[in-house]
Amino acid sequence: MPPKRRQNRPPDPEPPRPTSPSPDRDQSPQDEDDDESFAHAPLPFYNTTFSAHRVSPLYLGSEPLTAIRLQLLAQRLRDRLVGDVVRGVQVGVAGDGRDAIIGRAGALEMVEVSLVSVADVLDLSAEDVETLGGGGEDNEEDTTDLRRLAAQLPGKKALHISLRYELASCTALMLPPLAERGETAAADDNMEWEHSVNPTHFLRLPLLLLRMPAPLKTIIGDFLSTTFDCRVSAMRLGTRSLVCSWEAWIQSAGLPARGPLAKDTVLSLGFHVPPQLGKSSSTAAAPSEEVAATVDHQQTQLSLGLKSIDVIIPAAELKKFVTAGKRLADKQTASPAGSGWGWEEDVKKRRKLAGRLYEEGWEWRTPPKEGVSPEQYPFTEALACYLKEHLGLNLFHPGVRVVKIACGGFVMSETRLKLFAPGRLGEGEGLSLLAHRGAVLGLIGRLLEKALVQSVAV
Repeated sequence: MPPKRRQNRPPDPEPPRPTSPSPDRDQSPQDEDDDESFAHAPLPFYNTTFSAHRVSPLYLGSEPLTAIRLQLLAQRLRDRLVGDVVRGVQVGVAGDGRDAIIGRAGALEMVEVSLVSVADVLDLSAEDVETLGGGGEDNEEDTTDLRRLAAQLPGKKALHISLRYELASCTALMLPPLAERGETAAADDNMEWEHSVNPTHFLRLPLLLLRMPAPLKTIIGDFLSTTFDCRVSAMRLGTRSLVCSWEAWIQSAGLPARGPLAKDTVLSLGFHVPPQLGKSSSTAAAPSEEVAATVDHQQTQLSLGLKSIDVIIPAAELKKFVTAGKRLADKQTASPAGSGWGWEEDVKKRRKLAGRLYEEGWEWRTPPKEGVSPEQYPFTEALACYLKEHLGLNLFHPGVRVVKIACGGFVMSETRLKLFAPGRLGEGEGLSLLAHRGAVLGLIGRLLEKALVQSVAV
């Protein structure tokens, strides 16, 4: 039987030829959707913890912040963040172990510098701005400032710096002043250095909100100061800022008893104990090093004390405190503290007990001039009476401070700020979405007034 003939094997299919990359085929449709969703994503303002900083006016020169200049600024910032290669050696952006902190975020993917509308940052539509500018019939005195802020909100632009890494995203927001004050502008025009330059060459963005690690905050601050010839410094939110923000929030947004914003309020009280050095005759003949060690030990020993107290007030009891505080204001009740301590009328002694810090010491509760009606703080007055009656604690002592306030709408401390989004609010929950946005607008407006660089009488 003749052997079977071997059948010819079909030729192997040719491998697909690699196509040359083209701009239209570099990214898959899914990647394009991701990039588009990131570009149109809302600005990270709500539910985000920021650190507050004060910025002096930016010097722009004769060229405004056009799109080309913003793109050039983004490229310069990217070069500073990535570093450079000098003679084959990678030069990092930070030292002393800070490169490791930035390296945890992964590679830098995108740096964007853009001008955005303040209304978009606050998530306010054109209808909301128009409604807030119209005000309301209730609390006409309280809504005057809100109307003024809302009326000047259209056209206000903020500078947004976005850093996107592989594992993290960082944000910087520079907000403009929402209310133009005639007195401050007139005072600035009278300064001698203002006559030598064109005022249009400057841009005022006094409030800087940063959400990023500490090394990146340093880099962003240095970049802004060297690029725009400005000064960036941390802004401390003292007792006055925290209490006024909370009282104004109550007047604007109210105190809802139900819904996602009906949460307990927490006030953290801090204490300043001035160190008092004890005198001892035994240290007179001791060597200098032993005297220094003894003094340091005595100072540490005497400065120890209670650090803070957290006062938690249930959401259902907040309205009762406000009602009681208004009754106290009607009766013109003085401070809960007893007289005779010696610091009530002595400004120098009060400031010394407060640690010589601005906004501390509760001096701002009394009007600076006679005949001027003091501002009302019903919730704080009622809380002070409650603490005096049940704990024997004088809230208005110069050494007592409010270091943090956490409620359903925001969390504020001496250096940090976080605003909560209202989410979905149903009918009858006691707080409308527009009232929440109006309260946020008022809070940001007060922070901007504080951030404006101005002379302070000492």
